[in-house]
Amino acid sequence: MKRMIVTMAVIVAATALTVGVVRAATEHNVTATLGGVAGDIFDVDGLMKVNALVVGQQSIGGVTFFNGTIVNSTTDSTGADNPVTFGDNVRIDGRVYRGATAGTSDVMPFIVNDNMEVAGNLTVSGGITIGDNQTVTFGSSSVLNVTDATVTGLSVDDLSDGSSVAQVDAAETLTGDWVNTAYPWGANEIADLTRFTSIPLSGMYTDANGTPAAITSATVPALSYVANQGLYLEYAEDDTVDFGGQLVVPTDYSGQGVFKAVVDTSGDLVTDWNLDWQVAISETATAAWASSMANETPVDVPDNAGTPDTLTFTPTSQSDISAGDVLFFNIWPDSNTAAGEPNVEIYAVWFQYTSVQ
Repeated sequence: MKRMIVTMAVIVAATALTVGVVRAATEHNVTATLGGVAGDIFDVDGLMKVNALVVGQQSIGGVTFFNGTIVNSTTDSTGADNPVTFGDNVRIDGRVYRGATAGTSDVMPFIVNDNMEVAGNLTVSGGITIGDNQTVTFGSSSVLNVTDATVTGLSVDDLSDGSSVAQVDAAETLTGDWVNTAYPWGANEIADLTRFTSIPLSGMYTDANGTPAAITSATVPALSYVANQGLYLEYAEDDTVDFGGQLVVPTDYSGQGVFKAVVDTSGDLVTDWNLDWQVAISETATAAWASSMANETPVDVPDNAGTPDTLTFTPTSQSDISAGDVLFFNIWPDSNTAAGEPNVEIYAVWFQYTSVQ
């Protein structure tokens, strides 16, 4: 009986306090009214309903224990549930999760049903999924750091400015200007270029490996001329005298050194005809002259009368060539006794290589 009287008194006092707050804003000390002292606990077994509730005091605060669930049991004019509303900043000192247990082991994800703004850093231990046709926007000073992360589903077409994505571990072709002033590339980072050293026809000699003589219109090979094509060295049927010259390998040489020649024939070949050749590589780095001429594999003369063809003469010891070396070479037609062979015409000779920058 006494407990019921206390309960009733609490309810009456709370109601009176509520009415006082609403009507006259007068405070009543329920604890003193019920004969208690500060720190006493009043146990209400039933449901206590108040229009407003203040917990704690200014600069002191207080603690509210909800050993269960907070629910807003009211509805709006359409009958839809009204949400529980917090009308001030909310501080949560524990973790926020949905469902009976914390963590990602259930199918109850924590849902934010609105735009969200994070004033500090956002750290995600799992993956981030962005819905289809959504836009990710970064500020002008933002930095996206995806170290040790994998970005999937991103293609060049997804870039709004139409740029292309360059791969540092694959061959790439730049179609626009590349401005790199902050960190200039070193010479060894630029792809080697193909360069050549031209060898004038008049700068070579006939019988270069025997009794060298200046090439003229009366020598073998003969220095001849044809309109619109220029000078050329002419070999007639059965001519086998060599011609050649020498050069110093340019200082920007990096490798792939070969001799090149543009040739033509005055008519169709009767049988196969080749240009044979030799080369001597004197390496200045070791200060040693070549001890002999290296016989190289003959190069076939194409049967394309009236058409300039470029032939390539690759030294077997190409790897021995270095900048500053002296190269001495001879070229001559193989012996060919077939009747009616056309003339072989050599219009240009040069040394081609890749260079460092």
